[in-house]
Amino acid sequence: MSLTTSLLRAADRPRGTAAAAAAAVALLALGGLGAVLDGTARQTVANLGVLLLAIGGGLGCMGAARRTGGRISRGWAALAVACWFWAAGQAAWTLYENVLDIAAPYPSLADIGYLGFPAAALVGLAFLAPPGSGLATPRRVLDALLVGCAVGLVAWVTVLDRVIGSSGDSLLHAAVAVAYPVADAVLLTVTVLTLAQTRDAPLRWGLLGAGVLAMAASDATFAYQITVGSYVTGSAVEWGWRIAFCLLGIAGTLVRGGPHAELHTAPAPRESVRAGLLPYLPLAAAAVLVALEATGGAGLDGVEVICIAALVLLVLARQYVTMRENQELTRAIQQREVQLHHLAFHDPLTGLANRALFLDRLEHALDRAERTRQPVSVAFVDLDGFKAVNDTLGHAAGDALLVGVAGRLRGALRSADTLARLGGDEFAVLVEQGDDATTAARRLLGTLRDPFHVHGRSVAVSASIGVATVEAGQDTGTDAATRAATLLHRADVAMYAVKASGKGDVAAHTAALDGEPTDRNGRHAVRRVRPPLPEAFADALHRGDVQAIYQPVVDPVSGRIAAMEVLARWTHEGEPIPPATFIPACTAAGLSGQLTALMLEQGCAQLGLWNAGLAHRRLRIAVNVDPTEFGDSGLPDRVAGVLRRYGISPGQLALEMTETAVNNRPANAVDVMHRLRGLGVRIALDDFGTGYSTLSRLARTPVDTVKIDQSFVAHIDHDEQQRWFLRGLLDLARHLGLRTVAEGVERAGQLHELRRQGCDLVQGHFVARPATGAQLTPAVLADLPILAPHLRGMRTSDTRLAAGRWFRPASEPG
Repeated sequence: MSLTTSLLRAADRPRGTAAAAAAAVALLALGGLGAVLDGTARQTVANLGVLLLAIGGGLGCMGAARRTGGRISRGWAALAVACWFWAAGQAAWTLYENVLDIAAPYPSLADIGYLGFPAAALVGLAFLAPPGSGLATPRRVLDALLVGCAVGLVAWVTVLDRVIGSSGDSLLHAAVAVAYPVADAVLLTVTVLTLAQTRDAPLRWGLLGAGVLAMAASDATFAYQITVGSYVTGSAVEWGWRIAFCLLGIAGTLVRGGPHAELHTAPAPRESVRAGLLPYLPLAAAAVLVALEATGGAGLDGVEVICIAALVLLVLARQYVTMRENQELTRAIQQREVQLHHLAFHDPLTGLANRALFLDRLEHALDRAERTRQPVSVAFVDLDGFKAVNDTLGHAAGDALLVGVAGRLRGALRSADTLARLGGDEFAVLVEQGDDATTAARRLLGTLRDPFHVHGRSVAVSASIGVATVEAGQDTGTDAATRAATLLHRADVAMYAVKASGKGDVAAHTAALDGEPTDRNGRHAVRRVRPPLPEAFADALHRGDVQAIYQPVVDPVSGRIAAMEVLARWTHEGEPIPPATFIPACTAAGLSGQLTALMLEQGCAQLGLWNAGLAHRRLRIAVNVDPTEFGDSGLPDRVAGVLRRYGISPGQLALEMTETAVNNRPANAVDVMHRLRGLGVRIALDDFGTGYSTLSRLARTPVDTVKIDQSFVAHIDHDEQQRWFLRGLLDLARHLGLRTVAEGVERAGQLHELRRQGCDLVQGHFVARPATGAQLTPAVLADLPILAPHLRGMRTSDTRLAAGRWFRPASEPG
């Protein structure tokens, strides 16, 4: 928050307090004078008092118009004009009663001013209302007119018809008598519908709504008393007008300054169902009254016929607008689903296929190969020297280089080949239909010989390429997903062999590579795809050698730890095995249930220790669950047993499954999820946006949290298109009522953008790195923010932080 904004907001509070105090003094003074005076003096004080309050209310609204700009300024200016219209009408009324000393005629010039208030106020509220869809404003106006006509018809049938008929008053008298409740009903309806649509400035909108309600109550009573001849100046009916102008003036003083201070930047929420039913309630009442009158044998007079005809036309127009709105909403949802589907299967930076789409096509290629007896090959491409470009020229230059590399690689391939960006500077190529993969890989390498021109600089990069091939009839007997992951992994192994031998070359995978460790500086510094790996992992599970570590999930506004994700770590023969290697082996060996049980046991045991040292139970843990486990009807009972054993509240546990599992879940998975939700356990959807799920299937899955995949977060601090995609994902999650967690936060810019867009929680190495339970315990029990104040959007720098070096982002000293 800027210093200027802070000062403006600080200035709003005393200004609003002063306005409220002045209004209270004025109301008390008028009430006191009304109680001690009588006759002409009381009448004069009452007329002048409400006249001055109307002028003052207009001045408060005009002050808001001067401090703002655009449509907001015009809205407050229209409200000021509305107050002064009413003041002009009151001036005419005062002229009749206190200067000319005659009873004010009805109708008179005063009524023109009084009725000008709802007309001008309606314009003001239309400008102040948050923008909705293209037809939102016409729909609100039609709703208001529907209510107004229905209220007018009810007032005519119940009261005004008999009163005016018995008094013999003119048609003009009748029209003005009906105009008061109709105009106030229209204005009140627009106010209620606007209040149901906006969440901004609730105090200010509450004051406006209360002011309009007080005005409507006094106007309706005034119209009735004037019609029956019982109105007396200074009576209790005037309190509604007095309060209304005080509230309008106070609301105006609460408006902050600045030309854009009041503009709505976030999309307005849709109106609630109850607010949408509002126009039909008085319509139903009018229909019942007219039906009762007709069954009683009374005919319809001219006013009733006009009102009924207007109501029919308004209902037809309202239904047409609703139909058009539904069509627009359907088109918008379809477009959003198409966009999200494209984003789920394509890299947002380069436009290439992403990992999910690549693996999907690789699985299909392997299935076809079993029938056609043709080989399938994968080339794994990793750029050499890319990190130096990022470090020296910045991430924007690195992104431009990746786009250039993607273009050259695409140009060197056949249309039948699939080129994908797997993440970072890693690419993969699916080669089928008889082409030689090694030859194709050397063509790719040749396209990178010429330097790239990035941001006015000449940049040279090369690549290390590993190739793996599945011959006809090889690796049969396992499912396509496992064979695809294995083939890609073999190409990865071959690529690291190139890295270890000097980079910038092509190597084909051989069986010998599976038994040799790669360079210890590589990310996969393990012996790869060894035949005994599943057996070794099973032994490690049995011995308890697989350990849980925890990565904090943090609230980006408060900076506090909200949850811990439980992560499995395994060291085999002195070497740390990455999860990308042992998790597939675990799944292939059918050990997922044992791994989940171990992580759940260790995570709940650690959470139980933290609960004992905390004064609350707000801290949660999240445990990853293989989607096949949701088909196990015994899972809820086992989870409940672990929770009871360690004294954990069910709401403190979240079970995570990947979005790709939504379509591949077992038939009874939804029933199991509902049973878990019945216990109070949360269900989270991991890698949101990268899977195959449709919106309709996602909506039927009982989840309450979605974790946005890091691929949608990677460039939000400098890529406008990805910011819009992220906003779409967050909006979709909010409309489904889901909590959002963003993964892969690696820079301060990403964190600031996620907080600005209202993401609930964040996770990543910039926020907090994974650590053991013992390492995290001091910070957890301190229960203090782990993010520095400036990372939370705060100016102060003296806020205490939780202890623990692993929390400190790379940009922070220490």
